[in-house]
Amino acid sequence: MMKFFVLILLATLSAFESLEGKRTLGDQPLSKIAVHKATFALHDLAHVKASPTILGLRGQNTEWATVRYSYPNPSNDDWIGVFSPANFSASTCEQENTRVHPPLLCSAPIKYQFANYTNPAYEATGKGSLRLQLINQRADFSFALFSGGLSNPKLIAVSNTVVFANPKAPVYPRLAQGKMWNEMSITWTSGYGIPEAEPFVEWGPQGGDQMRSPAGTLTFNRNSMCGA
Repeated sequence: MMKFFVLILLATLSAFESLEGKRTLGDQPLSKIAVHKATFALHDLAHVKASPTILGLRGQNTEWATVRYSYPNPSNDDWIGVFSPANFSASTCEQENTRVHPPLLCSAPIKYQFANYTNPAYEATGKGSLRLQLINQRADFSFALFSGGLSNPKLIAVSNTVVFANPKAPVYPRLAQGKMWNEMSITWTSGYGIPEAEPFVEWGPQGGDQMRSPAGTLTFNRNSMCGA
């Protein structure tokens, strides 16, 4: 009986360790960045350049940007952060919620990648490039080179600004069954305000006559979100 109990205990501990490991792997990657510890260490000989400067010229709402960078004092801890809006200084951010303390949302990167991710020789050459996918977020983008790793970030250089050709374009249509069997509802996301445009849906059989149905508009801001 004792042997059986020990086996059960070992199995339970093993399962617990496995769950703990999975929980660690599930951490939000951006939570590893200590944005509140970020300091300025701008270097005159470092540079970051992003291209193309205008995205979505063919109506796309997602596109790849190429970021090229160089730094005279490279390290494998260096990383590139993507910011939107492009001016990510916390001093320019209006605090929308008094319960939220700095760093404010616009001072944190929306994604990041280490500078040596596709550049194995980065530590030796100090030069590299990354391709990063961006989605239309209604604001412009910039890219910044940091040293000091994620736990002690130091801002080294900031890129030029990148923007979508039409940041307010309607995107992400979603279809759902209506109240009746022969009804269909459609929702989408747009940056246009109520006074700027009149929303409607054009529908009908492919190749046949099309009809237009008026649509309503709902506006959500940060204060509308739970816990924001």
